[in-house]
Amino acid sequence: MLLLKERELIQEYGKMLITRGLTTGSGGNLSLFNREKGLIAITPSGMDYFEIELEDILVMDINGEIVDGFRKASSETGMHLEFYKHREDINSVVHTHSIYATAIACMGWDLEPVHYMIGLA
Repeated sequence: MLLLKERELIQEYGKMLITRGLTTGSGGNLSLFNREKGLIAITPSGMDYFEIELEDILVMDINGEIVDGFRKASSETGMHLEFYKHREDINSVVHTHSIYATAIACMGWDLEPVHYMIGLA
């Protein structure tokens, strides 16, 4: 299975978005970019995070061509791809509609990594 580690992380962190109150159901989307392989793992569109299996997570190239997976890609795929194409310092995207994230974004505060996985992304 392509990008197994990345798929496992997306599955794990998708569930965390729900349990920590950052989104509900299938709201938001996640992706991880493996720059060495030139491949991106991204959540499927419209699936509850607690129902997503590893094979539901799509793998695509930087142009959005699906190389592994059968689901419809996230509706925000284009946004993820643009970040990865234009910012070499970005290797993951977590998009939520969290009221907390929205409030912090409106404040314009810088956010420091609070978990080692984020700091290494």
